[in-house]
Amino acid sequence: MSAVATNLWTIPLFVIIPIITAILLNLLYNKSRTIKVIAIASSIVLFVLALISPYGFQWFTGQPGVTPGGTYTFDASIFSYRLSLEYYFGGLQQILITIMSLLLVFVVFLSASSLRKNIGPYIALIFLLFMSSAIIIMVNDFYHLWIGVEMGSLLLAGVVAASGESISQKAALKYTFFSALSGAGMAIALAMILGVTGYSNITNAIQYIMSDNLSSLSGVLYIAFGFFVLSWIYAGGLAPIHPLKSDVYGSAFPHATVMLQTQSKLMIVAMGLIILRLFGTLPFAREVMLSVSVLTMIMGVTMALIQTDLRWTLAYLVVAHSGLVTLGISLGTVQGITGGLFQAVNDIVYMSVLLICCEAVMYFGKGTSIKTVGGIAKRAPWLALAVVIGAFAASGVPPFNGFQSEIILIQASLSSGLPEVAAIVLMVSVTTFIALFKPIYNIFLKPDNSPIAMEGDAGAGIATMAMVQPTSPVPKSIYLFLAILIAIIIVLGVYPQLALGFVQDTAIKVVYFPWVP
Repeated sequence: MSAVATNLWTIPLFVIIPIITAILLNLLYNKSRTIKVIAIASSIVLFVLALISPYGFQWFTGQPGVTPGGTYTFDASIFSYRLSLEYYFGGLQQILITIMSLLLVFVVFLSASSLRKNIGPYIALIFLLFMSSAIIIMVNDFYHLWIGVEMGSLLLAGVVAASGESISQKAALKYTFFSALSGAGMAIALAMILGVTGYSNITNAIQYIMSDNLSSLSGVLYIAFGFFVLSWIYAGGLAPIHPLKSDVYGSAFPHATVMLQTQSKLMIVAMGLIILRLFGTLPFAREVMLSVSVLTMIMGVTMALIQTDLRWTLAYLVVAHSGLVTLGISLGTVQGITGGLFQAVNDIVYMSVLLICCEAVMYFGKGTSIKTVGGIAKRAPWLALAVVIGAFAASGVPPFNGFQSEIILIQASLSSGLPEVAAIVLMVSVTTFIALFKPIYNIFLKPDNSPIAMEGDAGAGIATMAMVQPTSPVPKSIYLFLAILIAIIIVLGVYPQLALGFVQDTAIKVVYFPWVP
C-alpha cells in the first residue's frame, strides 16, 4: 500500500472510539451485561479497523504542509514543513495495533466475566490504556508523544490500583511518583529539540538536524538525548528502575498485565525508534541504549530465577524480554531493528499466553504460589499444555515464534561484531526456560499435597476477594483465547515472513531514511 494518503478517516477512530467507550462504561458502572456487550463490540470494531485501514497520515486541524518554495500541499510524498500535529499508520503500526486490539477483546471479556464490582470504570481504564498506546505508536510530533507517554503512565497506575489490594495500590503509588520523572525528562528533551530545530514535527526536526552543521550545539543534543533516554527507561520499565515495573506487573490482575505489558512494548518500540532516528548519529548514543538493554535482560532473568510465585516470575520475565526488544533497536542495523520489532510482536503474544494461563490457575482458589498450588495438570490437562507451549515460545524453542526473533537477534549481534551480546541473548533464552519450569513443575506437575493458602496470601487474596470464588471452574472462553494465541505462536514460528513483512520496511527507513515515519 502507498504511504502518501493524508487525513485518513480511520486513524482518528483509534483514539475516538476508546474515549467514547470509556465514557459510556463509566456511566453504566456495574451493569455488567450491557458493559460486556458495548466493550466487546468496541474492541472488535477497533480490531477490524486495524485490519482494513490503508496506510497514510492524519494531519490534525487539516492544515497543509509548507514546501521550501512557500507553497502549500496536502501531498505527503512531497517534502514540506508540517504545521499540523501528525499521526502515521503504516505496516509496523498495523501489526502492533491489530494484535493489541485482539488482546483487548480477550481482556475485556475476562474482566467482565471475573470481576464482581466497579466493572465499568475498570474496563474504561483498559480502553484508555489502549488509546494511549495507539497514540504513542502512531505519533509523528513531539507534543502528542509527550501527551501519550504522560497518559500512559497515569492510566497504567489506575489499572493496577483498580485491582483493589493494598499491594496493588502501593505499587501504583510508587510507579506514579517515579513515572513523573519520565514525563519531566521527556518535556525537557523536547523543549531542547524544539529550541535547536524550531520544529515540533519529528520528521522536520530530524531533517534539520541531519542537514545543518550543529557541531556547536552538540552539547545541547547530548543533554536532550540523556533526558530522552531517561524517559525511555522509566516509561518502559528498563534497568535500573525495572523493580518498579515488575511490581506493577505482579500486582495487577494477570489479564490486566496482558494489556500493561503490551503497552510497555509499544512505548519502548516507539520511543526507541525515535531516539535512534534523532540521535543515532551521535557518538556513543547506540552504546548507551545497548548497555541499558543488556543490563535489563540480565537483571530481569536473574530476579525471575529466585521467585516462588508464577505471577512474579512472569513479571520479571516481561522486563527481561523488553531488553531483547530494545537490544535489537539499539544495534541500529536493518537486521537488528527487524529482530527487535519482531521480538516485540512475538513477546506480546507468548507472554499473553502465559499470563492468561496464570489467571486460569487462580480459578482453583489457591493463588499462584508454588507453595500453595499443585497437581493442576491432572485437573486441567489442556491448560498445562498451553502453559508449556507458552514457556517453550518464551524460551526460544523451535518451531515456536520466540525462536525466530531470537535467532535474528543473535545473527544481528554477530554481524555487528558483538559475539558477547549474542551469548547474552542465548543465556536469556536458557535462563527463561529454567525460571519458567520451576513454577510450572510445582504448580502443574507436582502432586497437590500442600495446605490451602492462607487468606492473607497475596496471590490467593486477589483471586478470592476481588475476582472469582475459590475452586470456580475455568471459563471455556479462556481455552478459546489460548487456542487462538497458540495458533499465532505456531504460525509465526513456521512462517515468520507473515510478520516480518510488516516490520522490515520500518527497519529499512530507520537506517537509511530516518526522517520518514
